[in-house]
Amino acid sequence: MLVVDPRSAGISGDMMLAALVDMGADGDAICSRLRECADILPGSSIRAISFREERRCGIRCSRLVLEAEDPHSRPAHEMINAVKEAALRMGLSVEAAAFAERSINCLVSAECRVHGTAPDRTSLHESSSIDTLVDIAGTAAALDQVSATGAQAITMPVNVGGGTVTFSHGTFPNPAPAVLEILRETGIPVVGGPAGAETATPTGACMLAGLQASPRPFYPQVRVERTGYGAGSRDTDASPNVLTVVLGEGSPHTYDTISVLESSVDDVSGEVLGRTISTAMEMGAADAAVYHGTGKKGRPTSLITILCRPEMINEMADMMVRQTGTLGIRITTADRYVLPREDRTVTISVDNTDYTLRYKARSHQGTAGFKIEADDIAEVSSATGMPPHQVEGLARRSIEDD
Repeated sequence: MLVVDPRSAGISGDMMLAALVDMGADGDAICSRLRECADILPGSSIRAISFREERRCGIRCSRLVLEAEDPHSRPAHEMINAVKEAALRMGLSVEAAAFAERSINCLVSAECRVHGTAPDRTSLHESSSIDTLVDIAGTAAALDQVSATGAQAITMPVNVGGGTVTFSHGTFPNPAPAVLEILRETGIPVVGGPAGAETATPTGACMLAGLQASPRPFYPQVRVERTGYGAGSRDTDASPNVLTVVLGEGSPHTYDTISVLESSVDDVSGEVLGRTISTAMEMGAADAAVYHGTGKKGRPTSLITILCRPEMINEMADMMVRQTGTLGIRITTADRYVLPREDRTVTISVDNTDYTLRYKARSHQGTAGFKIEADDIAEVSSATGMPPHQVEGLARRSIEDD
């Protein structure tokens, strides 16, 4: 498991690369191979490149030092092709090359959305420099060297800093639009930080997408084997501008954050309650239920509970108000323990006709289990006239036989 922690200092491409070198990747070898790739980008050159040890607020860390020359902009496809060519020249593994390609594609895709242009009509400005190639290709090589390619990647929320950032299109408040687009697409949450400057760059954010990192609100269960500390170019007195990366053996069980919306009603019909549950599930809720009980003054009452992703709170709360007329909704956030599961299908035959049903398989501490999709059972039952419990039994026997 690879754990990236940008909660305090944020993340940039050079910080990620430096952290992996600090973890044990061969910085000199990476620099040598990157110099051989300098001619891939027309008009760019590397004057000097190295890693050096520094201390930030007393924390020992590594920093990438790069001196380069670049044109002011270049077509996006030129950078995509350059990353692919660098992966070939550097002899990256299939997994590392895939990481590099996902990263640059994510970066270009975000720029296209920000500018409203097609990839073949998009020009890169700040992201067009050889720094981007060095950061992405160098990080891919470093992942190979520390045996982290293919590892499950976890990221904490990304600190985006504060204040403003000035680039080719003017001055914007942090985070920059491209950073927002990347993190929106990946679902990685952002937090503002005490620093009045940019702490998350588009290249750093796109690497989290390239790693296919799963966001977590806090550290996962992991036995730490190696650590790396990568310094950014900016130095501060308040807190160390250092990205922490951890490599270790992690638990297959993970945690995520779920929002819980609850409302007590005592004047809503069963039909309305049923429709509220159905609507919530159609909107993408993780679960929805109604619990009946006795409320104040001995009145019968119903507790509506909906579980959903945090970003769905507003639309889900609006739906509950419109459906039920409730005057208030309690909203809490909970950490959810999630077992690993795998989506599979099973095919059963009824009256010489094959039907495919979906099911989720899971394992936990040496035991295995599965759950067949209720909607699929209902569809097969409706199509065949076979009672639902018999359809489920037939599917279960087929799964167990396999």
